[in-house]
Amino acid sequence: MKVVFLQKTTDAQGGSKASLGNTLRVLSEQPDMEVELLAAAPGPLTAFAESLSIPVLIAPFPRWRNAVDRLFFNRTMRKFAKSIVGADWIVSNEMWWAPHAAALAKYCGARSAAIIRDEIADLEKSYQYNFQELDQIIAVSGDLKAQLQGDAKLFDRTRTIYNIVGRPESDAAVTAQLDVLCGGYPKVKRWILSAGTICPRKDPILAVQGLAELARRSDEDTGLLFVGGSDGSGYEEQLRREVQAHGLEDRVAFAGQVSGIGSALDRAAAFLLTSHSEGLPRVLIEAGLAQVPSLSTKVSGVDEVYGSNASDHVLLARDPIELADKLGLILNKLDDGELQSKASEMEERYSESSHVNSWRSFLPCAFVSD
Repeated sequence: MKVVFLQKTTDAQGGSKASLGNTLRVLSEQPDMEVELLAAAPGPLTAFAESLSIPVLIAPFPRWRNAVDRLFFNRTMRKFAKSIVGADWIVSNEMWWAPHAAALAKYCGARSAAIIRDEIADLEKSYQYNFQELDQIIAVSGDLKAQLQGDAKLFDRTRTIYNIVGRPESDAAVTAQLDVLCGGYPKVKRWILSAGTICPRKDPILAVQGLAELARRSDEDTGLLFVGGSDGSGYEEQLRREVQAHGLEDRVAFAGQVSGIGSALDRAAAFLLTSHSEGLPRVLIEAGLAQVPSLSTKVSGVDEVYGSNASDHVLLARDPIELADKLGLILNKLDDGELQSKASEMEERYSESSHVNSWRSFLPCAFVSD
């Protein structure tokens, strides 16, 4: 069974590319699987694939939504198809290249699929990106699959395959860096961690407002640790002004971009996600695997992450008062047994073996049993 994955951009940024890297690695280890990568330009992802001896094909992708490129789209895809030999499946790693996957599969005599990884992949977008031409659709969470319920044919063709997520490892250099940073905040006895690019979509101003509410309730030893770089939009400056407006400069630390969040989770009393949208919120899973309690806004995938306890860990609204209420509860009431049980459940659901088994169920082929 040969599967060709499409990923136009291959730079180091983005969870979708990291998730594809994991899939390429574990599927390439299967004795009766062949995987290849088709990309528009070389980058860290193509270098990673080549390090695993996975064949990489570089070819410029025509833009599906561009009127000029659309005129020559089928001709270009037919030309690309001549470079792909013996493929059984063509799988787009994101919805943007679903039309490319469908066209390539048509000209290769293969089957086609696309992976939806983000809430933006709703029913309207699925029509815009030619999902109706795909043989199958893969969603990385049940919530993302549910977005296609309005079209019975698309919904019936959609399968859920969870990403591989492991407990993030600590890094000695990052740990030392955070020791120095956090040591400059003697008031703080417990840190609430917020990780990810500081940008409007992540919108961590809500976290600052929640901390301000805790401060009004005489909480004097809780602080916020932001880990992640700025998106360059000016949002970080706005966030820092919010910190100053609430007089929280001595309780809010900015670590900037670091290598992974394992070291940050090691010192976190809780993790806070304030995003407006996510696909599958990987950071919440990483926090759970590290046995760090967490709280999140209502984004895609949180019901699957938290299960029956979702109401205790998910905000009903972007409300600093509710945030402070629920943060206080998870900081003071969760016991180690509950955290360990949840970590074990997540470890099984997002494990490499579960991921491979899901692909085994998805692909119509006979795999060699372990």
